[in-house]
This record gives sequence, structure tokens and C-alpha cells, in this order.
Amino acid sequence: MPLYRHPEALGGPDEITVIEDREMFVQDKETGAIRPRFEFIDSHTIKAHPLIIEALIVDAERLWTIDEVLAGIE
Repeated sequence: MPLYRHPEALGGPDEITVIEDREMFVQDKETGAIRPRFEFIDSHTIKAHPLIIEALIVDAERLWTIDEVLAGIE
């Protein structure tokens, strides 16, 4: 699979690029609740809702997994 790297992305080839996308959410059909979501574009690029990105930045003293972030938002 070809590796997508945004032309403005900085850092090394082993770093992950996160693209903010306000349209990245899912609405529960039963309850109507709206939750942020994310999507891997490739192994080094993720599109994510701003709430997920914000949660990653706020407590940046350690590395959080996407699963930990999503559990904290719910």
C-alpha cells in the first residue's frame, strides 16, 4: 500500500499524522447520541474528529491509545 503523507506534514517517516475532520462522527440510530470517530487512511495517517484530537493534546504527558481516548469521551 502506498504511504500517504500530507505535503505539509513535518517529522520523521515513523511519526503519525492526524488530520482534523469535523465530519468524523457517528450517530447512534437507537438513541440519537452523536460520538466522534476516527479512520485510518494508511498506517501513518489518521483522520479524526476534533474532540479526539483535543483529548490527545490535553494530556500529552504520556501516549494515549485511541481506545483510551474514546473510553474517556463516553
